[in-house]
Amino acid sequence: MEQYLAYVLDTDIIVNPTVSKPRELFSFLALINAYVPEFYLPMQQCQQFLGPPDPIHGGPPFEKRMKPFTSFIKISREGVSMDQEIAWEAVEKLNDFGFNQSKTVKKLMVLLCGGQTEPWVIQLIKKMLIKREMGKTRKDKFSRLITDILRKERFDHAVSVLKFASHKFHMDPVYPQTISRLYHTNTNNSEPAEKWAKIAVARAPNNSYMADTLGQVHKKRLIRAREDILRRAQEAFQAFKDVERNAENEIHDEIMPDTFNNRGLFGCIQVAKLAFEKLNDCSADIYPDIKTEVEDKFNFFEWYLTYSKPGISSLEPHFFWRDVALCYKHYTNRRAADSTSFPGLLDLLNHGLFMSKGRRARFEEPEKTVSELETIQEWLKAAYEENVEDIKLAERYILSNILLSNKKPDSPKLSPVKELKEIIHRFLGSEEGHRRPEFYLLVLMLFWPENQLQLLKEEDDEEVGQKITEDSKSADSTWEDMNTDEEKDREPEKHSQLPADLIFDLNLQSNVRFMETAFERAGYDIYLRGRYLLPLFFLGKGSGLSKWIHKSKLDAIVEEKVDNELNDQQNENIDWKEKMRRINDMWRRGEVWHISEIRDILLPVKIEQSSSAELQEHEEQEVCVCVGDQKIKDRTEAQPPEPTLQTTLFYLGFTIQGPVVF
Repeated sequence: MEQYLAYVLDTDIIVNPTVSKPRELFSFLALINAYVPEFYLPMQQCQQFLGPPDPIHGGPPFEKRMKPFTSFIKISREGVSMDQEIAWEAVEKLNDFGFNQSKTVKKLMVLLCGGQTEPWVIQLIKKMLIKREMGKTRKDKFSRLITDILRKERFDHAVSVLKFASHKFHMDPVYPQTISRLYHTNTNNSEPAEKWAKIAVARAPNNSYMADTLGQVHKKRLIRAREDILRRAQEAFQAFKDVERNAENEIHDEIMPDTFNNRGLFGCIQVAKLAFEKLNDCSADIYPDIKTEVEDKFNFFEWYLTYSKPGISSLEPHFFWRDVALCYKHYTNRRAADSTSFPGLLDLLNHGLFMSKGRRARFEEPEKTVSELETIQEWLKAAYEENVEDIKLAERYILSNILLSNKKPDSPKLSPVKELKEIIHRFLGSEEGHRRPEFYLLVLMLFWPENQLQLLKEEDDEEVGQKITEDSKSADSTWEDMNTDEEKDREPEKHSQLPADLIFDLNLQSNVRFMETAFERAGYDIYLRGRYLLPLFFLGKGSGLSKWIHKSKLDAIVEEKVDNELNDQQNENIDWKEKMRRINDMWRRGEVWHISEIRDILLPVKIEQSSSAELQEHEEQEVCVCVGDQKIKDRTEAQPPEPTLQTTLFYLGFTIQGPVVF
């Protein structure tokens, strides 16, 4: 086919030295279907391009008019197209004959964009010039067509194509944004990059991603700056504050984005870090109260990365947490690894693990010892006893006991479970249903019944409670709501302590609903939208605090298994990326649940369902855990069972949103 195509083109060019209409239309079809497979160019559009006489007015049929290229095209009711493989060959051969992609795509825009441009044309051009393909690890920097023009032709040809599109689609911000990114990534000339970024911002002044493009230009200037550093830092920090403001506004719009744009917050962190490293003490002048800005953004990313990640088998880049932690150290002289906030404590048991954010950030972060955990627990106990009305301090103290129990179940420093229940029960009576999700996580873990067979069954009864799903969101939640809750948390609470025998009589389902509502009220549903919520604890076979297994214990087992597999292969070329890929694949495929060491520590729960196939059809569905005479509605993230297993086992875990069945 390749040789025949070359022969046809060569013959046609000899016979028709000037560009023929059929050859030009063929070049359009080849370009379109090489980069947008299965796209059909409407027949009416093709006939109009070829010109009179139209077949309906006595002219020859379209197939005859397209000779000698008829055998390479497909005609159907939808229109005219080509197989992608043939289209790729045609694009390469046409390029050899002088029909390069940049000229062809501009001519195509002239053909399709006359007068009022139809929606399908807008989408087609955007797919060709803007849509970026997903590579093995991340998205390509530019669309495949623009990348090919950069590779096969010249940089200015790619810019020319995008400028042409920006003129044709003069209201669309993505074309000037892409031009700015071209200059930003391919040259050291920041002036045109800034110019086109500002054009994109002018076209979409409230769009956080357009504002981020301008912020990236200013950040690169700061990186390269050898003088006038303070002004560069101020410009860059303000640019990312604009991104942050737009992102905050976007999440409260009627149509919320698929994910929260964290680039403004992270951009501020990167600029503050760069400014400190370049200016040292003078870095405080880049923005009013810069230390508080850095602390606020550190607090955000601490819970953001502890409670979630981009996807079940994807992670933030290794430099992400490194920049956050180093910036925090610069301005506060405190190490991120020493944080004893609630999410900071949750991360303690991850220290030393291959997949921990500290290890991935290339920090020396050894595994926490029993002695260190006991010291933290004792310190939090003393701090709580000095201020028994501080609910956040109470939460951290209780959590420190659960973590210590994971590390050393028989530690003499552990507080009795009854004492911990009494502490949290003191706060249950007031502000009912208006605490943070962290509070209800501890309530459910402390008051979960002991030694009960957990029976799961599907339940449609509305009285069981509201549905718990990842898509249950509240667009009215704001950071002001969250701050208000925090102020309430610090208010003294006057209420009597219930007798010990009544402490155990809690409605678990109500607290599950409270946790879901708190997840929304805290803003987690908005800021974690589109991200994978990490399981924090799993229900194990132990008792008391020991029945809750921190996810790090599973991660350690998976890591050891992968290490053994790699050692058995004796492949010296396998690097940390390969190890990370294998660990992620085990979680993504659900293989972790079939590891005997994990089965030995987790408590299985049974599920009644019509068929396992039905479960696999839906990524998430509701089930009910029957605990004594209570029914607790959970979400489930079902993984396809191995064909060899006659029985599929299910396990109960907790994310910051609530219980989940795996």
